[in-house]
Order: sequence, then structure tokens, then C-alpha cells
Amino acid sequence: MTNLETLLAADWFNPMDRHLARGLLRFAGAAAPAALGCVAFSAALLSRELASGHSCINLGELAGRNYPDGVDASGQMRCPNLVEWVKHLRQLPGLVGEPGERKPLILDERELLYLHRYWSYEQAVARDVLQRGKEMAVIPDPARLKAGLTALFPVAIPGVINWQKAAAFAAVRHRISVITGGPGTGKTWTIARVLALLLQQPGSEKLRVKLAAPTGKAAARMQESLAFSLENMNCDQSLKARLQDKDLSTTLHRLLGVIPNATEFRHNADNPLPCDVLIVDEASMIGLSMMSRLLAAFKMEGTRLILVGDKDQLPPVDPGGVFGDICRAAAINQFSQSFHDDYQQCSGETLPVAAAPCRCLPNAVVQLQVNHRVGSAQTLNMISQKVNQADADGLIKDLSGAGENGGPAVWLKLPPPNELKKSLRDMVFKFYQPVLDAKSAAEALARLGEFRILCAVREGSYGVENINRIVEEILGEKSERIPKKGNPGTYPGKPIMVTANNYNVRLFNGDIGVFWPAEKGLLVHFPDDDNQLRAIARERLPENELVYAMTIHKSQGSEFNHVLLILPDKDNPVLTRELVYTGLTRARESVQLLCNQGQLEMSVKRSAQRNSGLRHALGKTASGHDG
Repeated sequence: MTNLETLLAADWFNPMDRHLARGLLRFAGAAAPAALGCVAFSAALLSRELASGHSCINLGELAGRNYPDGVDASGQMRCPNLVEWVKHLRQLPGLVGEPGERKPLILDERELLYLHRYWSYEQAVARDVLQRGKEMAVIPDPARLKAGLTALFPVAIPGVINWQKAAAFAAVRHRISVITGGPGTGKTWTIARVLALLLQQPGSEKLRVKLAAPTGKAAARMQESLAFSLENMNCDQSLKARLQDKDLSTTLHRLLGVIPNATEFRHNADNPLPCDVLIVDEASMIGLSMMSRLLAAFKMEGTRLILVGDKDQLPPVDPGGVFGDICRAAAINQFSQSFHDDYQQCSGETLPVAAAPCRCLPNAVVQLQVNHRVGSAQTLNMISQKVNQADADGLIKDLSGAGENGGPAVWLKLPPPNELKKSLRDMVFKFYQPVLDAKSAAEALARLGEFRILCAVREGSYGVENINRIVEEILGEKSERIPKKGNPGTYPGKPIMVTANNYNVRLFNGDIGVFWPAEKGLLVHFPDDDNQLRAIARERLPENELVYAMTIHKSQGSEFNHVLLILPDKDNPVLTRELVYTGLTRARESVQLLCNQGQLEMSVKRSAQRNSGLRHALGKTASGHDG
């Protein structure tokens, strides 16, 4: 490899990458220049990959290749061959250790290189998940469970598996279970019935239940969906009242107990969470660090943990992809003979029996497969499944046909930058003018929630920043509130999204509010935990940004009646089928895709794979448990 400064001078390394590399070298001691350069390059590379969501780097995949992809060859760097790379790293045992050692870098037997902290997170999550998976939950009254399944899942079609019923049975039986499925498959509907089954058991009066989600908007949507799911549920009114308690749902940060100006939470292994049943919605959004802290704070003995989410959505913004790794390590919708027999005895129905035992969470990972939405939502579901299947030709065909017939999913060719304002004008006036014309902050927020422009990237002509600027310019053509030129400043109805957590004012990354007049002037109004509004002075706001348009990543946990999805004109590594799928599935009624055909096809064929050792760890040390 070339000299150290040349290695670190590459413009795709940022100051944080270089700082980590040089910081480690201060503790390296005497070593050959080639070894020092290799370790520094590896550390900077690891820092860069962590920022892209990977928990480690796979030396075997990178060895001998030019790095990174997507830049001009003159700006790339040749990675060492694998034998040389491993040899140089091992020449610095003070910095690079084996699994289990307390060294800054960990190189495992599969040539995965970690920062020690993320290796520890992975191991802790794997141990916790596997340990919970070994134990069965106690069901005090099996006869009452059988009666509850019959009452709560009354429709039984011979020969057709009721996956919601199977998921509920698995969740009641296990200490840890996973329910996955796309929009409209009834995840929250199923969760409501899981809770009903548990609360019908003897002694449930003292059962402490919590529902948590990664963001405030996801927690609020979960509570709304839960209330809707209770309407036709066949159970006592007193039980429904328990499930409508406003304190039932919360965010992960509030659940764990934030300590201002600290990285740790109030609840941890020494001070566990005071709950017996924990249901985590939108679990695909939870990164490795947060999942490790959550599992450590939730005791194992006598508890149930239910992870709920869509395994096909984008992985989290933070490093890792725990939910996806668990789903990939498990045998989804495959069951042991004894579990099949128990389910048949309790429900009168059958399930598929796995040919071989699953070592990771046997019988506990269920994917809901039937979409219960009708009309436009059903059409959107079929189109999103084409994306999941990487069927670019089928997707283009369906979108073209839907567009010709004025269907709920319309694909339009991406206009050049100088025509973008013209293309957006009608849609902006239709959906965003009512926000400015609202009579109250509550109405403005409700109008804002009906539509959103989702972008794949932040920068460039088709990125969030430019689209937000264009939307304000369009609105300014009719609204006297928005200046025709210059900085629009603040105005009634201006929507913003918080981009940094501020525990003192109880505002968190992703929270959305609108400027609106109040007695003390123009304040920003945010929905509170109980669906009331609270006003915050602009001087007290955390970092924030305009939110007529937002990235698809930021939209996770939200749904809108109508969505405009914009992909850029140039290829970008973030353009994957998970990104397109997530954007499409934010829409309840209609979606318009603004993109070039070639870019859409390329995005659908590319998967957002992340380097992680968690899936391997879950499969390597698990013991078969025929529950």
C-alpha cells in the first residue's frame, strides 16, 4: 500500500474517518510502515462504512478490489489481497484482537473487521435473542386460550392458513416472537388480538404492557391503528378500555428514560423496564446500538417480547439491521411437528412443518401474507410486491398500464431541472395550499399529513433541499404570507421537521410541526402524546428543516394518503429496491413516481445489503428447540 497520508487523503474519507485512523495509530507502537498504513486504512474504511449503516467490513469481499464503487477510477484505491491484509492487521496485536478480547478493532474468523463496540453490540443481541428463544412462555389456562382464539379469529376457511391467528398463537407461546408483513397485512390488528389473549388469562390484572416505536409519529400511528383494530373485536369492553389507555404507547427513547446530556438511559440491566409484555412496532427502523440497549433493559424472566415490522423496508439509518437479520436467520412460517400439533389441538387448523429444525427462534417468526386492503390500496400492494421481487419489467408494465387508466400508481418521466417547477405546480397547489388556508394549527397538521413529496436524496436538482425551495416558490405565487423573493422566513402554516433530539423540550428527530399564530406570537405547534397540540417558541426549537419534501428514509413509520416519489436522474448507491418499496408503501391511496425508466429499473434490481455478522451469530450458536 502507498504511504499513510496518501491513503487518508482520498476525498471520500471525511475528517471523522481520518481522526479515527490517526487516533488509533498513537497506540500502535513500533511496527512496519506497511502494517501501520494497512491498519490506518482499515480504520478509516471501517468508519466510512459505519456511516453507511454497516456494522463491520468484510475483508474477503473488498480484498483486491478498487474502492469505492461509483467514483472515477483515478479516485479509487486498490485494497490489499486478503492474505496480506490479514497478515498486516495481525502484526499489531495491541490494536487488532480476536473475538472476546478488549482491543479497539476485532477481526473474527470470517474476516469481518469491527470496532469493538459494534462487535459487542452484535454479540449481546445474539445472546439475548437466542436465550429468549430457548424458553417457552407459561399459559395458565390453555382452555381459555383456545376459546379466545375462536372468538377473536372467527373466520376459518378450510385449507387456507390464517397467518394472523398463527402469529397470535406463536406470540402467546413464546418469550420472543416476530411478526412481519407489508402494509395492509394486519400487523396491528393481530397485535390487538395478541394482547386480548394475554389479558384474558388468569392473573392478567397485574400484567404490565407497553407498546413502543422508534419515533413519535410511528408511536402515534400505532396507537391510532390499535384503536381502529378494537372496533369489531369480540371481547369485553373492560379489556378494550385497557387497550385504549393513552399511556400504553410510547417511543423507545421515552420508554428507556432519557438522561439529558448522557448517552445512556435510565433503564438498563441494573434497572430493568417495569413491564411484562413489550411490543415494538416498526422494529426494522431500530439500529444495532438501540436494540442492544433495549434488550439489556428488558428482563427475560417472565416476560414476552414481540417485534413487529416489515422486513422488506429500508434498514435503519444507524449501523446494523437487526430485524432483517433475525428474519433472514429464522425459518419464516415453518414450524416443528410438536408446535403444529399444539396449534391444531388449540385451533383445529394446520400449519406447514419444517423438514429440518430451525436453530434461530423456532416457530416464532411469522410473516403475514394476505393484504386486506381493497381498491387503490390493493393495487398499490401488487405494484410494491413487483419491487420486492425485483421484477423491473413487470413493474414498468403495471405502472404504464395504471398511468394510462388513471390508476392509483402513475409513473411520469422525470422532467429536466428547468421544468421541474412546472411539473410540480398543480400538485403543490392541490395538496399544500390547504395547509396555508387552514383555520387552525390542528387543521394545518391534518392537511399536511395527507400528502408528502418523498425524495431519494437530499442534494441536487431532485433532492429534498431543492424541492422544498421550489414548493415554497410555487406557494408564494398565490400566498401573501410567503415573500416572492429572498428568504421566505417563517409564516403561518410553514411545516418543519425536527432533525436532532432535544430532551429538554421533548422533541425528537422526525417530529413534525407547523408555525401558527398564538397569544405569544408565531409558535411551532406539535402533536403531543395524547394527540393534543403544544406550542414551542422558535428560539427553543432543536435543529430543524422545511418538510414539504423529505427523504424516503425519514418517512419510515409514516403513511400519507397521497405520495409523490422522486428519484434523481443520476445513479446513486442509495437507490435500491428497499428504498423504492419503502417510498411506495408510504401511500394509502395514490402514488406518482417521477423518474426515468432506466433509473427505476436499476434501483429495483439493486438490494440494500449491509455487512453484519449478526445473522451468522444467530445461526451458529443457537440450539434447536422443538417448542
